[in-house]
Amino acid sequence: MKMRAKTSARAGVLVLAVVTAGSVVTACSTDDSPSTGGRAESFTFAMSAAPKSLDITRNFNAYDMGVMSLFTEPLERVASDGSISPNLATEVSQPDDTTIVYTLREGVRFSNGDPLTADDVVWSLQHVSDAQSGAQTSTIVESVESVRKTGPLEVTVKLSAPDPAIRTNLALVSYIQNAEFATANAEDLGTPAAVSIGTGPYQVTEYRTDSITLTRNPNYWGTEPVPDKVAVDIIPTANTAQLAMRSGEIQGALVDDAASMPQWEGVSNTTVYGEPQLRANYYCLDTTVAPFNDVHVRRAIAHAMDRKGLLEAAFGKYGSVLASVAPPETLAPVAPSADAVTKFLGELPSYDFNLDKARSELARSAYPDGFSVTVPYITGEPWSKLTVLNLRQNLRPLGVTINPKAMTRQEWVDGLFSHDTTPIWPMGLVFPAPDPGQLTRLVTKEAMTVPGGYNFAKWAPAHVREAAATLESSTEPDSRWRAAQTILSAMAKDVPYVPLFQPQHITVLGDGFGFSSPPGVLEMASGAWISDLELK
Repeated sequence: MKMRAKTSARAGVLVLAVVTAGSVVTACSTDDSPSTGGRAESFTFAMSAAPKSLDITRNFNAYDMGVMSLFTEPLERVASDGSISPNLATEVSQPDDTTIVYTLREGVRFSNGDPLTADDVVWSLQHVSDAQSGAQTSTIVESVESVRKTGPLEVTVKLSAPDPAIRTNLALVSYIQNAEFATANAEDLGTPAAVSIGTGPYQVTEYRTDSITLTRNPNYWGTEPVPDKVAVDIIPTANTAQLAMRSGEIQGALVDDAASMPQWEGVSNTTVYGEPQLRANYYCLDTTVAPFNDVHVRRAIAHAMDRKGLLEAAFGKYGSVLASVAPPETLAPVAPSADAVTKFLGELPSYDFNLDKARSELARSAYPDGFSVTVPYITGEPWSKLTVLNLRQNLRPLGVTINPKAMTRQEWVDGLFSHDTTPIWPMGLVFPAPDPGQLTRLVTKEAMTVPGGYNFAKWAPAHVREAAATLESSTEPDSRWRAAQTILSAMAKDVPYVPLFQPQHITVLGDGFGFSSPPGVLEMASGAWISDLELK
């Protein structure tokens, strides 16, 4: 099977998975906003670090996409529940398994006044799928073989092979830019010297290292959002943001560190919005290396993790324990029903926290007297360190010595892409959209070595590889559902991965602003969040 992951994956899907960790994004209004009449003069959206680029191909990061999507819009918008809605494309047809035809909205203009044309869309889709130029977005649209203009307002995408997730993935990354400007400023595109020109509700009027200012696009085709101006300011720490909210200077926050939520909840007149992320935190166990080449050791490890206690310590009520490495929302699009997902996950072999069971499994292994192993954890990821410390405490009476070792986030990222990982390895994987296709990156032989493949367990049974091929290429939901079930059932039996947590996407808004619909990560990335922002 050909895996859809190339060397360009270093900056691709995993950026969504890891770079956002630990960042804090806040939103606030100035003293003169909100105003009456359903409009606000200004809304300040503060981030802990400046975006490294405002061109999505150079910065495939969900939260920074929340800024980019204010001025460069997608053809369609994908929501957290997997639904797709029209945007710059009013109609989309798929006449066969390898063809997508987009019909563009009439009368749309870029912020500089130029009309949106099919040529702009062709250039933009080629831009996000250009692996040779290092487009970080190319890894999730690798099946795109060609893009061409087939009418004044029609663009046709041809695929190299059927790809059941391609329409959703294109909806995620198809930020449309003014092709003439982008081509003339190719080297500097996305920098302060050449900010991309788009069709969104705003245009960037100032871009500095410490702030970004966006004002209304006078040519915007859609319903205007509440704020006349959106300012992005860099606020370095969550504590600073909390103090600003307490003083009334800040009216919102996007919070990644759920452990800080008690402090946020202590701020008066706030509203908390929590939505499940399409993210799985788990541990990988290298099934080719002692002692983890013994399934009983792997099961003992799983029984020795107090996942409910760890969830409370790391996430409080803003997360859940996973039954598998696939969050339930990723299975829903292929399953017969939500009840079918719940029933299947509930019937998987489970490994509750039980030291007697852990002891029994270890006694059945080739290492009944225990062993010693170094277990890394990621600094800045509380769940990772807490899990290692929990294992050390729980396994010590069983004769197992756990030696915790800290590594920076950059060391972790370097290990991911070089496949220089330890026999037990912490992992945080984000599914770009509600679809189980990401599972193929965990279970193929190619995924053991290719950057963008995450099979650090080095586990690839033949029947699982066959299921992965079906999951990747079939367009039939029933076939893909059976394939996902096969993969996850085998994982639960063999325990190459120990599923841990599914964090929530947490947004806190203070007095004056609210959301008409709670935003998830995909609503942030698509720009839908600004349309859902309202005055209270």
